[in-house]
Amino acid sequence: MMVHGELLRSMARRDPRGTSMVFEGKRFTWRQTNERVNRFGNALLAFGLAKGDKVAIVGLNSHRYAESYFALAKTGLVSVPINWQSPSHEIAYILDNSESKAVLADEPFLPTVQALAAEIPAIRQVIRMGDGTAAGLDYESLLEQHPGSEPPVEVLPEDLRALVYTSGTTGMPKGCIVTHRQSLVSFANLLIEIPSVPREQPTLLATPFFTGFGAHLCLEAPYTRSTMVILPRFEPRRVFEAIERHRVAHMCVVPTMISALASSADVRNYDLSSLRLILYGGSPISPAVLKRAMDLFKCGFCQVFGTAEAGGLVAFLTPEDHLLDGSEVKEKRLLSTGREAQYAEIRLVDDNGAEVGPNQPGELIVKSESSFSGYWKNPEKTAETLKNGWVYSGDVATRDEDGYIYIVDRKKEMIVSGGVNIYPAEVEAVLYTHPAVLQAAVIGVPDEHWGEAVKAVVELREGMHATEQQIIDFCKERLASFKKPKSVDFVKGLVGTSGKVAKRELRERYWQGRSRRVN
Repeated sequence: MMVHGELLRSMARRDPRGTSMVFEGKRFTWRQTNERVNRFGNALLAFGLAKGDKVAIVGLNSHRYAESYFALAKTGLVSVPINWQSPSHEIAYILDNSESKAVLADEPFLPTVQALAAEIPAIRQVIRMGDGTAAGLDYESLLEQHPGSEPPVEVLPEDLRALVYTSGTTGMPKGCIVTHRQSLVSFANLLIEIPSVPREQPTLLATPFFTGFGAHLCLEAPYTRSTMVILPRFEPRRVFEAIERHRVAHMCVVPTMISALASSADVRNYDLSSLRLILYGGSPISPAVLKRAMDLFKCGFCQVFGTAEAGGLVAFLTPEDHLLDGSEVKEKRLLSTGREAQYAEIRLVDDNGAEVGPNQPGELIVKSESSFSGYWKNPEKTAETLKNGWVYSGDVATRDEDGYIYIVDRKKEMIVSGGVNIYPAEVEAVLYTHPAVLQAAVIGVPDEHWGEAVKAVVELREGMHATEQQIIDFCKERLASFKKPKSVDFVKGLVGTSGKVAKRELRERYWQGRSRRVN
């Protein structure tokens, strides 16, 4: 099995003058990209970093971010992508917990990263990845100082490729251990299950690279000999402009992005006829939004299902499943997350681990060669999630007689908003520090754009006052913005006679009349 670095090296030999990536007016061939990757990899080794060492990345999407993924893969170093929206204390935790020895950062994030690095002895270097004039180590300068020859490191399929941090139930993110083999199996699943994935045509990368979903197409590009058209961040107009200018055939987005694109006033002002396939996943999608997008874009759609723990892509709702014929069966399948992939086995089990029958709800568990190896330095949580080779997802699902899987609820309290995981306990911990808050519960409620929105249900202390906006602003100051409540309801008697907040009953008020408890 080839590893990521070998895939890039192979493309440099097979199609040296083919375009590998485009970013803000810059174009690179596969040969140029391979040489730049080698130079950066050799620079990292010259600092004394060795195979297995961790390198964190805090930045927007860019050609340098993509190159760094391949450079780390070629040198056996381990990428630790960090959400640049995270508050400084969370970035500090990940840097410390991962034992990162170097950090790559775009200029806007440098002051925060440099201040944190000064307090973490393990970090040896902070490298400015983006354009700018800040003092210190500079990505492009390092390329000029080191050779373009292949880094002298043997990398094996079982070697660690990344630590992908997911939100933690107590506010502490958990690092999913991912090897080269596991991520490559995920790509193989995609290409086997969806043979219509465009080859040798431009692919748009607008989903943040710090997500496993965003990085997926970056690392898949050598497989399909695709040109990576990279946007620093998602903006509907820039997406449309890129599709028209570069004749993009393929892109991978989350449902919130589909909603934004389909609702944009600019959607009919551009030639989008080059699109052949839109992959989407990360959270459930409203059938109404999906059908509107299918009508607008006139291309194939494919839903992919997976988690960092399950190892990427383990179930697919294929383009053929999106071809509506007016039948009730095909309409219903738009609610499905598809059928299990060839290289994955999915079971639905009850609380005793026994498999449930057709159309009966059970927890979705997965066994696949792509499944993660556990949580970094967290054996207790690993034992809860990974049992006898099976990953317990916490999703409750049903499976019909034809094998189609429908996510209907969550066993855990996790909220998925815009494809991003948010754990209520983290938000609740902040709410309880507000002087006016006596009791608080955080739940996910239906939202047509975000899928689910964060709602805080709060009981105030007697004689004290706070407005909805004051509560939201209080959380925004202490959490990443995407985690703050989008709405607040004030109630009396939040805690029941049991002495606990009945979260499921509370959540049910906002989900009444819906066939599933996810959106």
